Amino acid sequence: MYGDLALQLVTASHRSTLSTTPQLPLPKYALPLILAIALETRQLGTSITSAAETHGQVSLSQDRALVCNLTVQHLAARRNKRCLLAYLATRVGGIKERWWDAGGGLAYLLSSNNSNNTLQSNSTSNSNTAGGNSNAAANPESDSQDLRSNLSPQELDFLRGYNTLLLDYKSDFLDVLDLTASIDRPPGELMVDVRVIRDAGEVVLDGGERIDFRKGERFRLARSGVERLIVQGFLEEV
Repeated sequence: MYGDLALQLVTASHRSTLSTTPQLPLPKYALPLILAIALETRQLGTSITSAAETHGQVSLSQDRALVCNLTVQHLAARRNKRCLLAYLATRVGGIKERWWDAGGGLAYLLSSNNSNNTLQSNSTSNSNTAGGNSNAAANPESDSQDLRSNLSPQELDFLRGYNTLLLDYKSDFLDVLDLTASIDRPPGELMVDVRVIRDAGEVVLDGGERIDFRKGERFRLARSGVERLIVQGFLEEV
């Protein structure tokens, strides 16, 4: 039936927004399903054009059955387009959300290590959830191991362009305010005690100090220098 594929796409996309936490990668871009919907829409357009040319204006004004058939096909084609636009808008919103959750770290966001660690930390809770496997099987958008492989080439270009745009915008007042810093809780003091929960390697802080962050170690550092690492999940406040 017309619109069934579009409904399947939108339903799966909506389900992913309910079940996917911001730290997990977006579901894989549903290219086969999108191509099938685009093909159905083109076929509907061809059918409408062919019928209009075959029967002419006189038949269209007198044959109510023909008019009803063409109207249904036209509405189905428009609905397919709206569903595709809604799907793409949802994914664009998800890409932006994950960029902000990563503190504007594009390289970190697209790294396979980031997604693998996050998926491993959530695998236990997902395996204990009743019906979790059945939902994943019903969803045509299956999660892959990293965000990069789940995005289409156009979405990757958008993410890189969005990153460039935001970095260029905030560079004018970076010495006063970092837009990508967390604002969930205003800082109470300039210094913060942190514990390393994931190996980050050697990092050069704002003051030029080099610190090798290894899992389990604790430091007392300037919040502005480690805020990005806290947002990205390498450090936690203690």
